[in-house]
Amino acid sequence: TSFGSLQYDSEIERTARANRKAVRLAKEAARQAECEQIASEEEVHIEMAEAHPQPPIPPRRTLG
Repeated sequence: TSFGSLQYDSEIERTARANRKAVRLAKEAARQAECEQIASEEEVHIEMAEAHPQPPIPPRRTLG
């Protein structure tokens, strides 16, 4: 084949389209999973902070 006579192959186009869709869906799923993980880590951090509050700051002592 020469450069001017490229053939359109519908099977190749369908496969390429399906592959692009699979990659797009995988990226979206990974992005969503990452967001959910960050949210759950924030919830754990908040729960731990509520369960273990910081001790009160001791009063300032001065000489004199």
